[in-house]
Amino acid sequence: MEHPAYSQLRPVTQSVGVVLCDNPSYTALEGTNTWIVRAPEDDRAIVVDPGPEDEGHLNVVTAKAGEVALILITHRHDDHASGAQRLRQLTGAPIRSFDPSYCNGGEALEDGEIIALDDVTPRLEVVHTPGHTADSTSFFVWSGEPKESRLEGIITGDTIVGRHTVLLSETDGDLADYLKTLDVLEERGKDVPLLPGHGPDLDDVSQVARKYIDRRHFRLDQIKEIRSRLGNDVDLKTLIDEMYDDVDPVLRHAAEQSTRTALKYLDA
Repeated sequence: MEHPAYSQLRPVTQSVGVVLCDNPSYTALEGTNTWIVRAPEDDRAIVVDPGPEDEGHLNVVTAKAGEVALILITHRHDDHASGAQRLRQLTGAPIRSFDPSYCNGGEALEDGEIIALDDVTPRLEVVHTPGHTADSTSFFVWSGEPKESRLEGIITGDTIVGRHTVLLSETDGDLADYLKTLDVLEERGKDVPLLPGHGPDLDDVSQVARKYIDRRHFRLDQIKEIRSRLGNDVDLKTLIDEMYDDVDPVLRHAAEQSTRTALKYLDA
């Protein structure tokens, strides 16, 4: 079974499968990936990113996951997190997030924490990966005890997706944090499967992280070059026109947001 596959559990690794929500858009790609973490012999599961509050999707997740022991959120955006409260109503499972305001029945996540639950064989290592949003978190899925078992994949939310790049939130996103995050994922993700918030799963987190790093620096270098020619007070429209001469008009807003984020980084 290959991506995209709606309304069914698609196995990806030994202990991780995905249910794709039917909420496609130009930012969500084919839709939100809801990850179900459970070894074949386990009766209980961990659900990561329930997705939007879509009753049909949540019913599929509930049916495919079995007994849900815990609900985790990679970050606060509605297409990942807004279904969490309804899934808690359906299953009784606690919700945990790096941002305490999104938790219900469970404590806020801590960087470096190991999530180990009774009757769930895989262990999840919590890694705070800010940049896309301040609360962005990745989950390193170990087949058993961390460092002593196989690292099956890294659930990245919107920090890295399966196709294209991502926008950084203009409210609490930060390019400096994001570049540090990408360095961590490049270093730790070699030959480790990417389990993204949107798009297809890929074979190597490290390779994608390197592409993201290179792309961000390419855009930063473009801004520096344009400023050297036109002055540091060059207006945003001129920057966009110079940098994105072939951008689809539908994506111009995204180009503007990315450029404002880059300018904030350069001027810090």
